[in-house]
Amino acid sequence: MRVVGHEWKGFRDQRNYAIREARHDWILAVDADEVCSPPLAMRLKKILSLPGGPPCKYYKVRRQEFFLGKPIHYGVWNPSYQDRFFHREGIEYVNDIHEYPRYPSEPERIHEPLLHWPDFSPEVFLAKMNKYTTIEARDRVLAGQRTNWLRMVFAFPAMFWKNMFYYKAWRDGYHGMVISVLEGISRAVRHVKMWQFQRELDQKGGGGASGA
Repeated sequence: MRVVGHEWKGFRDQRNYAIREARHDWILAVDADEVCSPPLAMRLKKILSLPGGPPCKYYKVRRQEFFLGKPIHYGVWNPSYQDRFFHREGIEYVNDIHEYPRYPSEPERIHEPLLHWPDFSPEVFLAKMNKYTTIEARDRVLAGQRTNWLRMVFAFPAMFWKNMFYYKAWRDGYHGMVISVLEGISRAVRHVKMWQFQRELDQKGGGGASGA
């Protein structure tokens, strides 16, 4: 195992740097809050040992989400297939947040799970939410999107209903209900921050306006 340090310049840059530093062509991207399950490890070894090599160069891996120790199976967190296993030739990550590798062709899917932080909690969700909504709101406003009081007011109930009922989070019991509340808060906070950024931009003489 080789550990390489790199100055933090954002998620996208960190991923691309890691790809360049890798000693082998096949990459399994695993975050600090994720674990490769034994079934997934066995599946990847089997794919790599196939005669003639893997039949595909790009794969989406199913990520099993958890909340307060409970596996989550419904809501907007599911199905969660992440672009995590690929041949690095020609691959580059895009987006500053929710970054992903741009695959040249359609990926196949691996159903054996990558386990995502079993102790994920409301405190962690809110801390990440504050960071990510700032980046998302700024990027949307700079791209010309705008919000208004109507969107700020109805962002929470709309997102709560969507997660709880349309995506059937109620099937995960209290955990699903709490996640629906948190996702509603996150969407409302993003619109509030968009309002903040667009107000600052307008005061500086910036223009542009479109739907958020």
